[in-house]
Amino acid sequence: MDKESIQKIILDYQTKYVEDITPRYLKIDFIPYMAAGITGVRRCGKTFRTHQLAEELASKGLRENICRIQFNDHRLISIPSTELHLIDSAYYALFPEKRNSEEVYFIFDEIHRIKGWEDYILYLIESKFHKVIITGSTATLQRGEYASALRGKLFPYELSPFSFGEFLRHYKIKENMKTTKECDLLLNNIKKYIEQGGFPGLFDIPENRHSEMLRTYWDTMILRDIIESHPEDNINVQLLRFFADSLVARIACPMTVNKLSENIQNAGLSFGKDTLYKFLAYLSDAYMIFPVEIYSASEKVRSKNYKKIYCADWALARAVSYAESIDDTRAFENLIYLELKRRGYAINYYKTREEHEVDFVISKKGRIEGLLQACYSLDKSEVKNREFRALVKSAQFLKTDNLSVITVDNEGVEVIDGLKINIYSAWKWLLKKY
Repeated sequence: MDKESIQKIILDYQTKYVEDITPRYLKIDFIPYMAAGITGVRRCGKTFRTHQLAEELASKGLRENICRIQFNDHRLISIPSTELHLIDSAYYALFPEKRNSEEVYFIFDEIHRIKGWEDYILYLIESKFHKVIITGSTATLQRGEYASALRGKLFPYELSPFSFGEFLRHYKIKENMKTTKECDLLLNNIKKYIEQGGFPGLFDIPENRHSEMLRTYWDTMILRDIIESHPEDNINVQLLRFFADSLVARIACPMTVNKLSENIQNAGLSFGKDTLYKFLAYLSDAYMIFPVEIYSASEKVRSKNYKKIYCADWALARAVSYAESIDDTRAFENLIYLELKRRGYAINYYKTREEHEVDFVISKKGRIEGLLQACYSLDKSEVKNREFRALVKSAQFLKTDNLSVITVDNEGVEVIDGLKINIYSAWKWLLKKY
């Protein structure tokens, strides 16, 4: 690889027209002498978030301060790590006046393809003028691997599929609506969001292709992010697929590896139980599923109780599960889980000795901030009584009075045993600033 070819790549991007991008809410701040890394499930929009960053910089008159390199470019596939220094050398040959005087943004997509890439990043961030951001396929740069590869010199930013606010933004629908007609529009769109999910690749293709596209995503995740990422395991593909599909079919439901183990044995597959625990860890590391434990200070209690499973996207779970196996109620609960996660909460469920269960105990820095039920509808009195009773009983044990129920279109306030329960319609709660 020669310097002139790299300069052409740099200039090509600086002059490239970037198609209209739906801005994402994920804010990226650069910390001196550290790189930033965007992580998240495959196809959630990591690369496009870096295009958004470039456009933000260009709007500030900093287009020439961008050095963006995509390492899946056929011209760079064979570049060895010993020649990566040609990148900054080529850039500063184009813009010598910027060296050690202006901040330069090095945006590297798929740099993990180059064996030994880490030392080059560490070299770049030795300068306070260098702002480095990297993204990559989940297969190679999974949860925690960024930081270990860069010896703690990386600050991770986790990106998810589109939030409801981003979903509205893509379709150019205003969030701040007040009239009955406008509120009805938002209610219709929350139902569309529940049906469609948040993967950006689905937004502008026909609805009858959505499930097919999502199944393609799932197959690619299984192949690239699990099987190819762990070649030393010689993974039994049939076993992994059966386990992963069975797991994702149980979103918002209790799950134990022992129970799944019985089902897999009944299907005629042989395996060691440790293998299933390993698969569970791999799926979690790839951001495909998220296991949630019971709220307890005791590790023994947490390990003895079942976990609840949520998927990176509820529509993805529906697409790979048996038809109609995941109803709107469970999909809605998954949606609320992902929004709580996006807001930075630690999330658990809670169950009293009387079997009253609360969907979400949310906390930050070890302090409980509230109890929350996700309930698609409160129209049936038995559902309403069950959800409220669980909140009140759990609140008494957990010593908190911040109680909420999120529904699709109910709202109001209930007072039970002196405790106030706030009922929020989903579209208002999802658009609430935090």
